[in-house]
Amino acid sequence: MVKHTQLSRLIIAAELAVGLAICSKITIPLGLVPLTGQTLAVGLIASIVPPLVGTWAIGIYLLLGLIGLPVFAGSTAGLAALFGPTGGYLWGFFLYIWLVGAFSNLTKQTPALIIGNIVGATIQLFAGAYWLVISAHLSWTAAISSGVTPFLLPAIIKVVLVVVVAKAILKRLPQKLRLKG
Repeated sequence: MVKHTQLSRLIIAAELAVGLAICSKITIPLGLVPLTGQTLAVGLIASIVPPLVGTWAIGIYLLLGLIGLPVFAGSTAGLAALFGPTGGYLWGFFLYIWLVGAFSNLTKQTPALIIGNIVGATIQLFAGAYWLVISAHLSWTAAISSGVTPFLLPAIIKVVLVVVVAKAILKRLPQKLRLKG
């Protein structure tokens, strides 16, 4: 049995943060909020590692952007990206990770992953919309119509992809190498 140390978990989290940064380069502009590969990566992270490691991955990713590395969608970085109109979506990644963890609770069974990812993706979108209300001074109706509604169908497609890929990864990863809570 492989014993994962705190250092090995941090290294895995850093590697996942880099993968998230790479996925952020997949961007389709849709106005104020772009459609990105970030949420696909966040769903995968949430589905294959324990919530603590996923939280570290998101934290590392946000820190990389904070110090100026262009890791966010559109190759943006800095405080303006973290606290601008799309900042709520970035901070909502933490909610996504925690919710998938709460629903799947290390069982990683398909129904739990589906429900966890649907709830996580939805709450992350609403966190982004909430931040649009605050930062962009939009009404709730405008924030939901521009920051949630256009992303619901892509979110469902991403959830299907996340669950299929996560199950394939978990199936091929020997039990002894899987990270435990």
